[in-house]
Parts: sequence; structure tokens; C-alpha cells
Amino acid sequence: MARSGGDKTAAPPPVTHGEALTPRKLALDIDCLPSDLLAVLRRSPGHSASVRACEPACLPAPKGLSQTDLASLQAQSGVAWCSACVPIDGHLALEDVRRIERAGNVQLCATPPKQLPRRLATDAGDKAYTRVRELYRSLLPAAEDETAIAIVIGNRDYASLPLSETSRNDADAIYSFLTEHLGYAQDNVVLVRDAHAAELAKLLGTEPDAQGDLARLVRAHPGAKVLLYYSGFGATNAAQSETYLLPVDAERYREERSGYPLSTLYAGLSSLGAKSVLVLLEAEFGRDHGAYVLPPNGPETVKTVLPEGPLAGLTVLAAADRGQRTLVDLTYGIGLFTRYLIEGMAGNADLAPIGNGDGKLDSAEIYVYAAEMVELAARKTFGLLQNPVYSSAATAVVSAGSGGALAAKP
Repeated sequence: MARSGGDKTAAPPPVTHGEALTPRKLALDIDCLPSDLLAVLRRSPGHSASVRACEPACLPAPKGLSQTDLASLQAQSGVAWCSACVPIDGHLALEDVRRIERAGNVQLCATPPKQLPRRLATDAGDKAYTRVRELYRSLLPAAEDETAIAIVIGNRDYASLPLSETSRNDADAIYSFLTEHLGYAQDNVVLVRDAHAAELAKLLGTEPDAQGDLARLVRAHPGAKVLLYYSGFGATNAAQSETYLLPVDAERYREERSGYPLSTLYAGLSSLGAKSVLVLLEAEFGRDHGAYVLPPNGPETVKTVLPEGPLAGLTVLAAADRGQRTLVDLTYGIGLFTRYLIEGMAGNADLAPIGNGDGKLDSAEIYVYAAEMVELAARKTFGLLQNPVYSSAATAVVSAGSGGALAAKP
């Protein structure tokens, strides 16, 4: 059921198989967790979370700022500036940074300029989503699950906003991962590229009592488990009372007229009658979508992208909150959050010390894995912050059973 906005109607080509499998990990290279992520695990049933809490991490001070400016930034964002690390220019992938640090027994600091360009060169290009299979090529394909339904939206080409650089690659990577490996039938996955406002309304509905195509799809599949993935721009209104998904025909700074409110989205999803709903947001929700990120990339607004309170059956994972900018994974040319979501759902999130190795992937494990790796990569690659967020009324099981991510582990 793949479709898209405009004339771009072709689904991504199928992922090919047959490559040599990568070695399977027995445990993650993580020896501590930030206290907030550790608390998420400890609140979740079945997680002992015996790993220790990390000391607060520092960030390299941006170049060219006075001590007064640095002190002001520190007071605003609560960061501590690093004083004992080796500064480096440019951007290295997290894997390369950690390899150098181990080999030299040093700590590297990626020192950002006063303004970091959003568009960073990668060698991935438009074929990035096919390269993402490196993250899960040892994963055995799951048996097809007729109750698994997904909406995958990638909004890249905006009429009055900058290009959302990775969104098409993000959506194509998620589509391939779901249909090739996680047991989602292609007829149960709606892939939309460059969705206009009318298309979002038709797909998701305008109010809980005026539901759209997704609601009809759920009614046709009793016991449906719904996954909604969105990559593109979001926004917060001037009053900071509402956050929105932005269709490609959105009007700049007129979110109320053209954006799709997250409050409407959450109300509609919670009233679907689905067995569970998982929302994954690879988006930033600030007032501005300019060409530069200002270190340390702290929050710019006060309105959260999460539901006002946990909603039964609804789990939300978002790449960033309160206007914080999202960053790009340099290896795969997709969003940093999307890269680690896929890696976690491919089995890494069930490995110690984050996972409990019980053969089930739950939302707490996936969130903590993705958040830990995103925060680490943002700091080590860019010298910046990026902090994913999570809301769930219960710790939902996201993947379980033979043939899936967990069957791929020894």
C-alpha cells in the first residue's frame, strides 16, 4: 500500500540479501548510563538495571566565544565545559572516535564553531537507506504478522522551508526494515513521501470523531498493533501552546493554519481501538529551521512534544524536545535518532547492560538504547547536545517471538 505525494509513487527497491553476516554481539560497549535513562529502566518491569550511573558529561567549549558568553551558555543550558580532552576539528563518526580513544587512551573533543552548518557532507547520498541494512543484516526475517500496521511519512521537499535533508532516506530505511525484517506485510504499510496538509488529514483524521484512512485500516485488522513513523519538520506556535507536524505545503510561522497538531494526533491515535500504538518522531519542533545549529544545541522553546500525560496503549519516542535541533548520522546519511532506533530494534536494545536478554524488545529498552547512543554520538561527533524523549503509560512489548530481532542473537 505504499504511496507518496506528488509523482514519486515508487516504493524503495527491496533490500537484497546474501552478504556475509556481521558478528553478533553478546553485550553492549556501555559501562554506565545517565541517571535519567537509568531511572527509565528501573521503573520498567523485568529490568534490574544494575549498571552504574555515569558522571555528568562535559561538552567542548565552542570556538570564538568569550568567557562571558561561555558562562552565560553554561547557566542557560546547565552544561559543563570540558577541560581535559584533546580537541579535534571536523567531525568523525562515533565508531572512529571511540576506536581512537581506546587506542590512544585519550578523550577526544569535537570542538564546534559558533555556528555549525546544518548540511554536513556525507558519503551516503540518496542510496543511504540501502546501506542501513548493515545495521541489521544478521537479523533473521520475522514471520509475517497481519496485525502489524505502519504509517511511514518522510517530508523532505518543503515549499517555503529548507530541505529536510535526511527525511526521504529516513522513511525509506524504516519502510525497508519493517517490510523486509520485522514481519510487516507491504499491504499493511502506508509509505508517504512529501505529504501535503490535505493528505495528512485524510490519512490521520482531523478529530478523534472524524478519523481517517488509518482508523479504517485498524478496523479491518482486529487486534492491530500500529507503528507511526514521521521524519520531517515540526514546529511550535508563537504562544508555545501547541506543537505540530508540518506538511510540505506548510506556511512559515503559520503553524495554526497549515500544521497538524500533535494534540489532535495523540487524541486520534488513543481512540483507534488498536492493541498498541508506537509513535516515532524524527523531527525538531522549534520556531526556526535555519541553516545553522548554535552550540550547545539546547532547548529553544518550553512546549514539550510529548502528550500532556501518558495515554493508555500509546507510546511516543521523539528525537528531540522543546525546539532542540536534530542531527545527522554521518555514516548512513539518515537522522541520528533513526539510525539508533533501527539498530536497537534489530536486537541491540535487548543486550546487557540495557536489555535484559529475555527475548523481547520493549519500548523502555529501545528508548534507552537509542537515547544513550544519540546523546553519545551528538557529543563525540559534533560537540553538541541531542536528547531524545519518551512517554508511555506502560512498558509496551514492541517485538517478540521467533524469527525476529531476538532470534538473531545467540
